Amino acid sequence: MMTSTVKLPLLLAETTAVQAVGTAAVLAIAAVAPAVAVSIGVPASLVGTQIAIAYLGGMTSSVFAGMLVGSVGPCRTAQIAMVLNAAGAGLCAVPSVGPIIAGTFLIGLAYGLINPSASTLLAQHAPPRRRNIVFSIKQTGVPIGGALVGLVGPPLALSVGWSALLVGISLISLSLAIALELGRRTLDSNAPRSTLSAGAAIRGLAGILRNGPLACIALASFCFSAIQLCTISFLVVMLVEEYGFTLVGAGGVLAAVQGTGMAGRLFWGVVADVAGAGAQVLAGLALMMACAAGVIVAAGFLGWPVAVVIGALIVLGFTGVGWNGVYLSEVARYAPMGDVGAITGAAMVFTFAGVLVGPNIFVAIHSVLGSFSQSFIALVVAAGIAFVLMTTILMRRPSSDGLPVHATAVQNTSSDPSHQTRGATKGEHR
Repeated sequence: MMTSTVKLPLLLAETTAVQAVGTAAVLAIAAVAPAVAVSIGVPASLVGTQIAIAYLGGMTSSVFAGMLVGSVGPCRTAQIAMVLNAAGAGLCAVPSVGPIIAGTFLIGLAYGLINPSASTLLAQHAPPRRRNIVFSIKQTGVPIGGALVGLVGPPLALSVGWSALLVGISLISLSLAIALELGRRTLDSNAPRSTLSAGAAIRGLAGILRNGPLACIALASFCFSAIQLCTISFLVVMLVEEYGFTLVGAGGVLAAVQGTGMAGRLFWGVVADVAGAGAQVLAGLALMMACAAGVIVAAGFLGWPVAVVIGALIVLGFTGVGWNGVYLSEVARYAPMGDVGAITGAAMVFTFAGVLVGPNIFVAIHSVLGSFSQSFIALVVAAGIAFVLMTTILMRRPSSDGLPVHATAVQNTSSDPSHQTRGATKGEHR
């Protein structure tokens, strides 16, 4: 860890580890759902409700995350997240509905703190022209955490019991919280600070609403997250019920989609940095998502071969699961200097809302159409809305080569608020 100077590779490893452990906690119950269901006497299908509770917790803490980051520091906030994660995972290890619900909400509270704290640190220490790939590498913690519980959870459940997975995550979370202390003073002393107040808690939301580009990005993330979760949630059941796949075969396709999503996070981060065009990349991703989902819809109506559907799902994985790093980087770029944590937390409220709302809309459409593949029309519409939102940004601002929008304000100490939103030019970055 960092002791006197901040080393980006170590900072990136730290933030990625926190993301992976937080994601593992969110998805742990889902990974061992059949065993949990038998143990506590509830249907395994209720795992969807459990994940919804986690994201509700994430929405709640996201609103206040910027206040916490500004008052105690981003690294301390990450420690608090890991302590909450440990407590939540510990409660979820208890084979009873009540503790699992309470533990899941605590895990969600922890999850909502992770991105604001990490974004504050990475926005400060990542070179502006490498910001997208740095944020994208950090976001690979999401599929890493999901893959780990998917690989380790079922064998543990069969050998020593499903609670062992949650206990393990709890212990790892506590260990990581302690390890973060090694570099905390350096990281938190260099970070922007603010006073703990109710006003600080809502500053991020107000900043989103007052800033046109940030509002468009946050709303687009609502659409993107809905697309991501719908793709992952309904892929297996669509392939099994409509295309005759076995559960194992459909699971293999899901693993491939997740894998391409992880590759996409890195690829699109590199593209955005090389082109200096994060907003353009997000607009292009929205268009590709719309086309891929449209192919699945058409296949459902016209009876196209399943190979076409799988190809479209792979494209959805590469785009609809690969957008996150560029999105968080763009939020940090448009956020006023010193408010990255608050703005990121506020933007994540919209992101988590998409996770909660999207699958419910999909289910409602399926109840009318009776077809999972045809119900992907919801994803086409969501991607179209995201494309319009991102192109609105592109039409409103001049090119800034991907540099921070607040760059001019960093170099000049003027209190003129316009310095916080003016597009940066070459050489005007930190």
